[in-house]
Amino acid sequence: MMKSRFIFYGILACLLLCAIYFHNNAASIYESCGNSYYKKGNTTRAIECYEKAFSLGNQKVKTRENYVNLLINSPMTIDAQEKLVKIAEDDIKDAAQSNAEYFLYNLKREIHNKYPLNYIKQAPYNQKIVHWGNLPITYTFRNTGNAPDEIIKAIDSAFDEWELRSAHRIYFSKVHSSKADIIIEIRQNPENGNPQYGQKYVIANTTPSISNNKLKCMNIKFNLRDPDNNMFKPNQIYNTALHEIFHALGFMGHSFDKKNIMYMSTNKAAELNNEKLELQKADVSTLELLYKIKPDITNADNLEYEYVPYLVLGDSEEVNHSKIKEAKNYISKAPALPGGYIDLAESYVADKKYAEAIKCLEKALSLSNNNETKYIVYYNLAVSYFYIGNYELAGDNIERAKLIRDTEELHHISAENYLKQKDTNKAIEEYKYLVNTVPENIDYMINLVNIYVNEHNYIEARKILKTFIEKNPQEKNSERLSPYKVLLF
Repeated sequence: MMKSRFIFYGILACLLLCAIYFHNNAASIYESCGNSYYKKGNTTRAIECYEKAFSLGNQKVKTRENYVNLLINSPMTIDAQEKLVKIAEDDIKDAAQSNAEYFLYNLKREIHNKYPLNYIKQAPYNQKIVHWGNLPITYTFRNTGNAPDEIIKAIDSAFDEWELRSAHRIYFSKVHSSKADIIIEIRQNPENGNPQYGQKYVIANTTPSISNNKLKCMNIKFNLRDPDNNMFKPNQIYNTALHEIFHALGFMGHSFDKKNIMYMSTNKAAELNNEKLELQKADVSTLELLYKIKPDITNADNLEYEYVPYLVLGDSEEVNHSKIKEAKNYISKAPALPGGYIDLAESYVADKKYAEAIKCLEKALSLSNNNETKYIVYYNLAVSYFYIGNYELAGDNIERAKLIRDTEELHHISAENYLKQKDTNKAIEEYKYLVNTVPENIDYMINLVNIYVNEHNYIEARKILKTFIEKNPQEKNSERLSPYKVLLF
């Protein structure tokens, strides 16, 4: 009996020593396993082992080089691309990073050689790629203002043209539903103010509706008449519809080339002569390329794409440079419209140039002649003041925006603004509203739990966690929840 117990404790001690040894040397063990699989040509297992070694702090030059070589020689899936981009953008300057950068640079050249005529760099919305994931893309008319049939037909024809020119890679379905992807409204009279620049009028505009990084819908609003009460001609509506539909497909910028449909103002001669514009090869190529990029914001999950945004657009600095250039071009063409100033401000915010952003937004506010635009300005002012630490002015602009439209994004910035002011009760109110309104959003839930934990109110924190898991059972084993598992016991 004593001998058996001695053997048992001996085995237990050995296992414990092995566990301690593995814990202290795990990074090196995974590295060695990775090297072994690397030599055997087992790419999948080698990559897995190297990644575990990296997660435990192993950043040896040779290990990183082997890892990059494996990725470069593996199928260039989205996953492989994202891993190479991560190496290319990390803070470790070594041969592995250089190899990753060089490979991605050549891959980027191949892509643009395949699509030589494109203006994809102007596509992002707030530095993010937006487009639909599910086909067909549905559209509907709402509040048409008794528009003549020929106006409706002109817009329908524009949808048909995009479908035809894309060789039906993009296709639409006209429906009678408030839940359509693209919602079109036609206003009898232009909004108050003076929506003109030079001799041109704003015939239409498109705005996205985004919630929790999901694309809910695109809203296109047409004006049926100009400010002098002259009705726009069908071809003018058709030309404008071609432009706005591309916005509704996710291209949120403008081209610098007058020949392209996404040039910021349609061709004056075509307007005066009532001539139909044609989609150019660059327009079609840009659309095709856009829908091959993995989006940051879409309406579907688990879809397959060919490229990560980095490969097509470059890094965040390149994207922001393009958007600043585009916004300044917009302002030079239309100094009396607020849109260019808003776009420039958003680029400055991405660049952390908040003072410059506030100046642009104040200019945009002075030019704003409708509540939709004012809402955007107030929201961005709130964000800018928040980041420079002026929480009082941030709150003022949040309240101004709420008077126009009560939105999820306003409640989020409001919650964070209250936290900065140490007003946890109001922050809790805002996050409770968000958790109830968007119960699938794990970030809102975690932020609320953290507030309760910091206040040592573990009972409430536990309730929030349990309710979230009940409503989202698929998240039960999420890594995001691992730090909070103790609260569930």
